[in-house]
Formats: sequence, structure tokens, C-alpha cells
Amino acid sequence: MAFATALAELQAEASCPICLDYLRDPVTTDCGHNFCGSCIHQCWEDLQDVFPCPVCLHHCPDNSLKRNTQLCHMTDIVKQLPTMRRKRKQQKEKALCEQHSQVLDLFCEKDLELLCPQCRVSSDHQDHLLMPIEQAAASHRRKLKSYIEPLR
Repeated sequence: MAFATALAELQAEASCPICLDYLRDPVTTDCGHNFCGSCIHQCWEDLQDVFPCPVCLHHCPDNSLKRNTQLCHMTDIVKQLPTMRRKRKQQKEKALCEQHSQVLDLFCEKDLELLCPQCRVSSDHQDHLLMPIEQAAASHRRKLKSYIEPLR
């Protein structure tokens, strides 16, 4: 395996499949997948009895999450790799509004558009439901999951 490929795979293993960032306080599900503790709890926040793994949909009891200390230490090491930091920095660059050159951090539910704070006050979106991108993404993830669940 080429060195660059091995580094890319190591980076992927040290990343949360939900937020796509480096794992923070990693936990492992019964099926063996790893997530940031806060990401998996946010993913499951509105669920009652059935907690599907976001990767494989295996049903996991909520109290079965185990803190993964070794993976936490490995992730800290991966963060220090110079080539990985450059890639991470590029991924974290925020998209800018073409009109106002401000960070797109809001989502318009009616128009399904990303907006900057200045777009928010424009007459085009004045009476629309707007929410932070992270909140909209979580809401739409839940909707998508609800469409998948009946198929099982």
C-alpha cells in the first residue's frame, strides 16, 4: 500500500462518519462503528426504543455505547500529521455568499438555500423559516432516515 493511501485510510478511521471531522470523545457501538460521543447522541436525540447505527443501521441499545480511549489517543496522533492538517484545513474552509462575501451559515427551509446573515434580512427570505446549517442538516438526516426505515 502506498504511503499516501495509508495516510488517507488512517485519517478516515480517525474521522466521525457523522460530522466528518476528527473524532472527539469517541464511542463505539455494539456493531463496532465509532462516532463522536456528541454526534451519536444528537443523532439519536429524538428516538425512543430503537437506536440504529448511522453507518449500518444495526439496532444498538442506547446504554451500550463504550468510550474508546485507545482510538482517542490514536486520533490525537493523527491530528499531528502535517499532511493531514493541510487537508483538514482545506475541508474546514467555509463557503462564502457570492453576493455579500460572508460565510453561508443559515439554511432557508422554503427555498432549500444556504444564506449568509445579510441574505437573511433580504425581502426574498424575510418570512421564511431559517435555521443554522447544522440544525437543518440534522433535521434533514432524520427525515431521510424516516424514509428508509419503512423499507426494512
